[in-house]
Amino acid sequence: MIAPSSPTVWSDRTALLVLGTGGALPGEAIPTEDLLALVDHRFDLSLRRRGMALAHKLGIRTRHLCRDLAARQEAPRKGDRNPELAARAVRRALNGARLTAKDLSYLVGHTATPAHLLPPNVGEVAELLDYGGPFVEFRQACTGFANALIFAQGVLRVGAGPVAIVGSETGSVFFDPQRASEDTGQLVNLVQMGDGAAAIILARDDERDGARLSHVYYGQWGRGRTSGLTVAGGGSDAPHCHLGFPEFQHDFAAIRRSGLDLLAHCAAMAERAGGGYADYILPHQANGRIDILLAARLGIAPERVVVTADRMGNTGSAAIWLALTQLRPALEPGRTVLALGAEATDFMFGGFLYHHG
Repeated sequence: MIAPSSPTVWSDRTALLVLGTGGALPGEAIPTEDLLALVDHRFDLSLRRRGMALAHKLGIRTRHLCRDLAARQEAPRKGDRNPELAARAVRRALNGARLTAKDLSYLVGHTATPAHLLPPNVGEVAELLDYGGPFVEFRQACTGFANALIFAQGVLRVGAGPVAIVGSETGSVFFDPQRASEDTGQLVNLVQMGDGAAAIILARDDERDGARLSHVYYGQWGRGRTSGLTVAGGGSDAPHCHLGFPEFQHDFAAIRRSGLDLLAHCAAMAERAGGGYADYILPHQANGRIDILLAARLGIAPERVVVTADRMGNTGSAAIWLALTQLRPALEPGRTVLALGAEATDFMFGGFLYHHG
């Protein structure tokens, strides 16, 4: 259980105009059974039985991957690299906003799986968009969207034009299929995670008709805790995993113990920040059964909880923006959505209130 303390939480009720959203997914959706059969066949493994049992518990039926799993270590397919997916998502968001990249005043990226550490991933996104303005990147996954919103609010408050935020992940390239036969945590990664990108275009609220985003909040409960998610290999401390290339490592026991607690705390902090009641709850998409799990915890109907993880897996930085992008066309004017982000790296949380115009 999370200790019942009241840490400092950053919050801002300032409303921002939502001009457009857009997403990008690599390749066709891959059913779990097909994925496990492919890995078993190509790498002479026997993962199907255990993998299907884990996928059933997680409620993950399909996901999109940027790689073909033709080799233990391989790069993303051409056109499905992290910055390429991010650029596609921004273009689609710009199209929805009836803008071009030259109309942007700032480009904000957030990802835990960049194509390269330096120069930043978002620099290549800017190049692909033919965008010549300033940009910034946050090395965060599931709550990167909240910190990006804080930054965007500051930029827009001083009178800047539209700001694009894009979250993108291509974590499947950090996965070695052989490791899934040696480490149950890596098998969970295989069936749980997905690749993708999504973007949102924001502007100052000028009282025109349209959708709005407000009541942004962000905090962390990581002090004194061991991180539930790390990337082994790389970094200036030179930690190396046993095979010498990066790999995600999850402390699933710790995440399972605190995951719902963290989301429930996130909902309480949203209410404290002024977000309050919403027609729908949009939690981070780490589980395809999050509607049932979170609804029971919050005492609401499962139908009010948005779920996309069953179809796309956990897409990390892209998850909230992808889910919002897919949800918006089905929303009636006036409906509200409360986004709840939770991240195991330092037990961070954050979110916002979306009002559909």
